[in-house]
Amino acid sequence: MKKYISLVVILIFSTITIYSQTKFAVEAPGQVIAGQRFRVVYTLTNGDGEGLNVPPMDGITILYGPARSQSSQFSIVNGKTSSTKEESYTYTVIASKEGSYTIPAATINSEGKQYTSNSLTIKVLPDDGTSSNSKSTNSQAVNQNSGDDKTFARMILSKTSVYEQEPILVTFKIYTKAANIRSLDNATFPSFEGFVLQDIPIENPQIELEHYQGVNYQVVTIKRALLYPQRSGNIEISKGDFEVSVQVVRPMQSFFGVIQGYADVEKSISTSAQTVKVKPLPANKPASFTNAVGSFKIKSSISNTTPKANEALTYKLVISGNGNLKYIKDPELKFPGDFEVYDPKTEVDVKTTTSGVTGSRIIEYTVIPRSAGDFKIPPVEFSYFDIATQNYKTIQTDSYELKVAKGAGQSGTVADFTNKTDLKVLATDIRYIKGGEFSLAKDDETIFGSLVYWLYYIIPTLIFIGYIIINRKQAQLNSNVDLLKNRKANKVASKRLKVAATYLKTYNKEKFYAEVLKAILGYISDKLTIPISELSRDNVSQELKSYGATDELVSKIINIIDLCEFAQYTPSQSNETMDNLYKDLVSVIGEMENIVKNR
Repeated sequence: MKKYISLVVILIFSTITIYSQTKFAVEAPGQVIAGQRFRVVYTLTNGDGEGLNVPPMDGITILYGPARSQSSQFSIVNGKTSSTKEESYTYTVIASKEGSYTIPAATINSEGKQYTSNSLTIKVLPDDGTSSNSKSTNSQAVNQNSGDDKTFARMILSKTSVYEQEPILVTFKIYTKAANIRSLDNATFPSFEGFVLQDIPIENPQIELEHYQGVNYQVVTIKRALLYPQRSGNIEISKGDFEVSVQVVRPMQSFFGVIQGYADVEKSISTSAQTVKVKPLPANKPASFTNAVGSFKIKSSISNTTPKANEALTYKLVISGNGNLKYIKDPELKFPGDFEVYDPKTEVDVKTTTSGVTGSRIIEYTVIPRSAGDFKIPPVEFSYFDIATQNYKTIQTDSYELKVAKGAGQSGTVADFTNKTDLKVLATDIRYIKGGEFSLAKDDETIFGSLVYWLYYIIPTLIFIGYIIINRKQAQLNSNVDLLKNRKANKVASKRLKVAATYLKTYNKEKFYAEVLKAILGYISDKLTIPISELSRDNVSQELKSYGATDELVSKIINIIDLCEFAQYTPSQSNETMDNLYKDLVSVIGEMENIVKNR
């Protein structure tokens, strides 16, 4: 009976066993040392191989092989079984000269089909005289002939002369001649003041070989990032400090005499500071330039070109390409005056690699046409600085012709409420006569001609006259929108500063900088009677000076705006910087108010 049960179990499992797809691939170290042996392994997964064909390897000599080996793995997950079988063909080879060589794609037959592997490129480093040529090596080890544990760190910049907003790839590497790098115990990277930093994730950092200044080192990359310079001039990047643990070869006394042993050694190392020359962008900036540097495309779309009045539409802009997509400003759009426009929703979808940032910036507007008729949405211009040509380029979207029909219920005897001259009667009040018994009584006391009688006339009259005078003055003030905004600028800014102060207490960086930026831009807009959408570095400086601000005050205001715009994305800003920024903003608003008092 047990025999039959076992047979049934085997049959059940065999019906649900999952076999992965057959694959054929080659593996080899990425870097080797000239004259040292290394292995090239071709692996067939989930197949029975025959007829292996490996083309000649130019510059590489096969010492022996292929050595064939097999392995299998069986697993059960959630009641389902899976089986993996591998056949490996290993070649032991040697490259005698430095350079780059290609491990060719091989072919193999399995169950009537032919499979082709991938190809690989390996880099052969020159022998620096410290490695043994009689032993093999791989991408994660260097054979040591001594206990030399020379260890240091490097900060490598892809460029040291760039334009504003042009990305620089910065790479931090640790080099050692020790037997192995054990751990990175502590790392203090530079603050990157004057740059916006965008990290490039490093998954599973691997120890590799690198030939540097005539010596072969074990190297591990601990950080990669893109730096976007935010101002012109010479910007210094300070040094980085690191504490690492390395394993070195040390002679040790044993029962059998002196033998080679290993010991862990703690090292404190630093990178050198470097200076980047940042060139300002050319002065002939187009009006539609929004701080974009790179190479971009723009396209637009609209959800409906024949809507009805009061029907919501979606207008979408997509800016795509390679460049500082996260840090550009959205282009300016001009919708017809009869359209109600809501604040746009912006999404940035980018991928950061060592070659730069690629992706798209999507801006969606929700708009509602409030009246019927024919309307036109003009094209949107977008300008950017092309690093390749070192010139500004302007591109634009298509324009859209909209035919807006009357909304539902807006025909016949019903008033057309899309016409702004029509008046809609919302409701009427019905007043009822109060019923029930009531009685009348004669009051013998009269107040006619008394002081109270005259006060009843005089006091309301005086109140009415005062109301008219005050209301007329207030109406005059309210009719002057610019003057009203100017007078309330300090009050509005104070409210925003109180909100920013709450974020400052908890050091909520993102919300703090956003609120401070709203406060300073709103205050300047109200004081200078310039819409926020039209504020720029040039016209703010000019208008502030015309208003009576000193050069020093203008410089403080511009510095606050610049820091707020970019510090939201800069992880290196300290809490002290936030405190100082808040104090500076309170100070400059106070100085601006004093200018008003002295005028």
